[in-house]
Amino acid sequence: MDRKSLERNYHRVINFVYDKKLKDALDGLKDLVIQSRKGDFISQYESFDETYENLLKYSVEGVNDPEREKIYTHLLVSVIELADLSLQSAYLDVSDQYIYQLKKKIEIESKQIKEAAINSIEDLAFDKELSEVLKGSLETLTDKKEEYQKHQEVLVKIFNLIWLTDKFKDTDIKLVNSIWEAKNFSWYEQAIIISALTLSSIRCFDVKKIELLIDYSFNEENQVRQRALVGLFLNLYIYNRRIPFYPELRDKIESLGANEDIQQQIELVTIQLLKSKETEKITKKLEDEILPEMVKFQPVLKDKLDLENMFSDDFTEDKNPDWERVFEDAPDLLDKLQEISKLQMEGADVFMSAFSRLKHFEFFNEVTNWFRPFHKDNFEINEILNNEQENFDSDLFLDGLANSFFMCNSDKYSFCLNIQLMPELQKSMMLEMFYAELEGIKELQNEDDILNKSTSIKSIYSQYIQDLYRFYKLHPLKFEFTDIFNLKLDFYNCEFFKLLIKDENILRNIGEFLFEKNYFDQALEVYIMLNKQGDNSLEIFEKVGYCYQKLKNYPEALNNYKKAELFDANRAWNLKKLGLCNRYLKNYEESLSYYLEAEKLEPKNIYVLTYIGNSYLDLGQQEKALEYYYKVEFQEDDNIKVLRPIAWILFVTGKFEKAKEYYDRLMKNEANKYDFMNLGHVEWCLGNQKTAIKNYKLSLNREDNNLKAFMASFNEDKKYLLEFGIDEFEITLMMDYLRYIT
Repeated sequence: MDRKSLERNYHRVINFVYDKKLKDALDGLKDLVIQSRKGDFISQYESFDETYENLLKYSVEGVNDPEREKIYTHLLVSVIELADLSLQSAYLDVSDQYIYQLKKKIEIESKQIKEAAINSIEDLAFDKELSEVLKGSLETLTDKKEEYQKHQEVLVKIFNLIWLTDKFKDTDIKLVNSIWEAKNFSWYEQAIIISALTLSSIRCFDVKKIELLIDYSFNEENQVRQRALVGLFLNLYIYNRRIPFYPELRDKIESLGANEDIQQQIELVTIQLLKSKETEKITKKLEDEILPEMVKFQPVLKDKLDLENMFSDDFTEDKNPDWERVFEDAPDLLDKLQEISKLQMEGADVFMSAFSRLKHFEFFNEVTNWFRPFHKDNFEINEILNNEQENFDSDLFLDGLANSFFMCNSDKYSFCLNIQLMPELQKSMMLEMFYAELEGIKELQNEDDILNKSTSIKSIYSQYIQDLYRFYKLHPLKFEFTDIFNLKLDFYNCEFFKLLIKDENILRNIGEFLFEKNYFDQALEVYIMLNKQGDNSLEIFEKVGYCYQKLKNYPEALNNYKKAELFDANRAWNLKKLGLCNRYLKNYEESLSYYLEAEKLEPKNIYVLTYIGNSYLDLGQQEKALEYYYKVEFQEDDNIKVLRPIAWILFVTGKFEKAKEYYDRLMKNEANKYDFMNLGHVEWCLGNQKTAIKNYKLSLNREDNNLKAFMASFNEDKKYLLEFGIDEFEITLMMDYLRYIT
């Protein structure tokens, strides 16, 4: 059985357990344990199967067993646990991935490492290497490269052992705890162990690992505590459906919720993780913003006339200007550098694009280094910078980089490692810019009081989550890991989230963030939750309606806009939305009625006037439509797009000379393929057949046109040509002629 088949079978087993279909789960588990090639796993399976068969037998025979539910729940948990182990064991047999080759090696060495550690835990007299880790600090080793390297080798062994252990035994827990019992074990290496614990639990669920993360979420060192909270949060999200099977774990989660600042911390983690969804957008924006956006139109009337885009601003998609913005994003500044700076200050990941190309250094061949907090005492970095020229102030440089809130740890190492490869002149210029940037950041920090505790804590979360993002997106072996950043990240739907978060304002803030970032499907889920919890405010109905509108569920959008209408506030905005949704649903009469109501409130609003014109045109009332388009033209004489529907209506109502005037004005500005075709129709109706052919050819030769599309549109307009006296035989000859000349 290949890896994908194993995973499919594993997920079937787990889902059967979640759905309390134990017999189906056991049937699927049988295949999985056979693939594991572990005799003790097969024996465990047989024991579970026999126990369940007996439980069922006693139940149908009417035997009253007070332990029945307890046994049933225990079986469910046992099946999950055995499925986890069977899958990992089967991977070892079928997978040629590096991680499982390393796992085989680690499993051979693990007993030696753990036994040596546990046997001497009380006096910290581990084997020689481990003793150096626990008794010494990096400060005492920076001038001893050999000792430092040994120190790192042991750290890597411990990391890999924790990462690649499937289910923790008591010896594993003691090993992890020994790191916190050792007073000289530096915080930045404790932080690395937290990452190992996080990755290990993500790779293979273990309630003991999650309980350890909960324990370390109370750590006094912020750098350790916050990494533990991120790891815990991710694991609780991934394994949310397992929590009910472990009552003691649920109790521990609730005990964590009693911590006075935990709700604020969870809110910060949630928002920072959700911001990771923006990284790809920001990267694309930085790399591709100058590329033109291509828009393709279908040959239907509204596309021909470009009715929906008559104005440069997208009126149909506007958000209510009265809504309070809980999360302020970058304003619409002309200076893109200021926009990026603003995103940077908000904790957005603006460096992914630049530093994604700087992960090729040997330093990143070791997994531990993807999670190493940046600190100025790092031996390798000091060794690199010591080789720099005398005018290079390494202390100033490292202090500035270490204290920078805006670059994640992984990128800071990339930055330092890249310095040694730069030509001196380029390096000097870069460092000058860097120091200037540091000064600018210091001033900005002082102005915004960014050095307060809250912002410092936020920066640790953002940097660590960006470190995780780079590991899952950029590591050479990334395809061997399940990318957690591809998950929906709908934490608010999870049981653990409800156990920890009682403040509705936090849920509201999450909804606002998702809404401002245009994740309308998820924002909608949050707003509906808030509505069910009793929030019946105007803004909730407006935003629920807007989310449905963006998701093209116009009936539900209408339903909520009508509820908002009852508040008798924001009426003009709401009327326009009611008109728009009815128009999308082709309820043209209703759409027009709402726009006419909006006109009473905003008689000079060109968007309202435009959509009244569009509505009349939809209803076939060309003269009324023309009346409103003329109003728009009068109020905005520089609006070229309004010329298009005016010209079209003049043509279909037989006012050819006037129509030609408007099409000629379009030709001077932004004529499209339909304009050339329509001008051809006008010229033909005026008796100028050669000029008509010239315009038809101009339409056909447009890059966004082809013969098939042209003929389809021409056929739609044929009825007008016939109405104005063009002979049908002449039309047939014209269409064939155009086929010949293309």
